[in-house]
Amino acid sequence: MISVSVRIFADVEAERRIMLREGTSYYDLLDLLGINPETVVITRDGVPVPFNDVVLPGEIEIIRVVSAG
Repeated sequence: MISVSVRIFADVEAERRIMLREGTSYYDLLDLLGINPETVVITRDGVPVPFNDVVLPGEIEIIRVVSAG
């Protein structure tokens, strides 16, 4: 198990500490949190990460993406 601190910047700001199985992907994390991957960007230590990468221990930010046409 790994410990991850997740800060979510969406409709409201939230912070949670989550225990995940090793090998969990960012897609899996978003599914666990009920967040659509098409609406967010995930950063780890300020650097965007691909959703199919494996989650590593540390701090993660999930940032809602807003676009206008």
